Amino acid sequence: MSDQRRQDDEEPTWGSFSARGKLLAVVGITGLGVGVAALVMLFLLLMVLLVTAAFSDSIEFDGAGTLLWAALLCLPCGLLAGVFTAPVRFLLRLNPPSQRTRQAVEALCSCLTTFLAALFVLEFTPGLHAANPWLPSAAATVLGIVANLVLDRAQSRPKRRPHSRQRR
Repeated sequence: MSDQRRQDDEEPTWGSFSARGKLLAVVGITGLGVGVAALVMLFLLLMVLLVTAAFSDSIEFDGAGTLLWAALLCLPCGLLAGVFTAPVRFLLRLNPPSQRTRQAVEALCSCLTTFLAALFVLEFTPGLHAANPWLPSAAATVLGIVANLVLDRAQSRPKRRPHSRQRR
């Protein structure tokens, strides 16, 4: 009896799925990945649109396709910017200072990475021309800081539980 209960309690492995089950799992995970990627791209496109609208006098673009290119280039440019700030982060992990100093340096590295990524996007996007790319890059960094603050606030909020009815 206990052997049968152990078999029932075990989680299924990949080998225990049928061919149809494996196909459904692959399609589901792929759909989830595409959905998350689409949400990230929509968020990046919104950020590009906000910065472009805020600095419409100093940023010129050839068409809507240029803004899509800018959103697509945000991720590779962010990775390239991360290459420049990674040594500081690695040194910080090797020689850990106080908690407060470490948090301040991490925040500074994050801001610098965002600034460099925005600067790279403005420079590398075909059809996007900025007269002075420093100010829009700084604005994108501020947008990133505000987005992080909003996310931190939303995560730290206590979860509301629905009121349960009391039995009398």
